[in-house]
Amino acid sequence: MITDFTSKQYQFIQSNMGIGADGLLYSQDGFIGVALGSYYGEIGDRFILTFDDYRQIRVIKIESKADEHTINGCSQFIDGSMIELVIDINKAQSAYDKAILMGDFNYSALFNGRIIDVEYLFK
Repeated sequence: MITDFTSKQYQFIQSNMGIGADGLLYSQDGFIGVALGSYYGEIGDRFILTFDDYRQIRVIKIESKADEHTINGCSQFIDGSMIELVIDINKAQSAYDKAILMGDFNYSALFNGRIIDVEYLFK
């Protein structure tokens, strides 16, 4: 939860992101809002992620993972995840019921798989 009204994350989300019908946060040009480690730049940086089946998604960093929870600012040391989704839980419940129940978006077709490439686009 991002509750500090004065934080860069909160201000960025309020100014640049909207909630989709599926509960994910989207920029006006369709980038999905995610949390990434410090290795992956600043709030507002954009990336194309490629999965092991060559499927791609466009993401924008709207939250930072804490360095003490990551390996070298990249992936979470507990489960190896690189991204965390910032969601509206009520709307996401309908679209991603199993992912919400299990607490892991690997249970969704959109986010399932191993990320094999990260392309930095722009801020």
